[in-house]
Amino acid sequence: MEVWVTGDNQVIAHKGNSSQFPENTKAAVKSAIKLGCNVVEVDVSVTLDGYSVALHGPTLEKSTSGYGRITETLWRNLHDVSTIGPDNKITSERVPLIKDLLQAFGSKTKWNLDLKSGDIEDDLIQVIKELSLKNRVVLSGLKLSNAKRILATNPNLNVVINLSRVDRAILSMRLFAGPYIKYRFRSISKEPRVIAINLHYRYASEAIIKSIKRLGLEIWVYTVDDGDLVNSLFARKVDSVTTNHPSEILQYLSICR
Repeated sequence: MEVWVTGDNQVIAHKGNSSQFPENTKAAVKSAIKLGCNVVEVDVSVTLDGYSVALHGPTLEKSTSGYGRITETLWRNLHDVSTIGPDNKITSERVPLIKDLLQAFGSKTKWNLDLKSGDIEDDLIQVIKELSLKNRVVLSGLKLSNAKRILATNPNLNVVINLSRVDRAILSMRLFAGPYIKYRFRSISKEPRVIAINLHYRYASEAIIKSIKRLGLEIWVYTVDDGDLVNSLFARKVDSVTTNHPSEILQYLSICR
């Protein structure tokens, strides 16, 4: 059986190496792989005609030369749209299909596909299967209900679960954090393809970490760009950290070891 394996002190490159290259592009992914990141995270948005593309969305203006909502844009209309680099200048990099990224780099790294719609298109499922990447891909950006729906029809896909707005509000009341996590995630934790709870690092208190671990789940956090904080989170038994600055974080961790 294909099984996801989380690396020790796993570092995830947020949108690829997005501090040095346009986010979610082939250049950013290629750089993150070259740096030796454990996992590359890319955002997955869906065009009007059902193509899964590497774009945060919901609009094109933030990260490209285009405009309008991605859900109202045809794939062919993205062909001449350029991405914007970290220096806010237009580049020659285009918005790629997720399929093209997986075909080009699929076996060279592991993947965190952040599903901005909370669901996954059938064509992307097929690509993951055809390229034998099920053990190299996790799906994120999923609330508990999203994860249950995907697993009901695709029980062999790996998922990590993000907190809902209500979850975050309740966990902010630290007194109730432990019992709430046990109540909220106990049933889904029995699903073998549920890998982790993915949350903002400010929620990663000792009590919350212990409660998640007691369920047999990993704890992944985002988005951390300070080396001291990353080191502290790993020392507190966080399994995975997502960062915008993978080069600096990996260098810092190598010095600390």
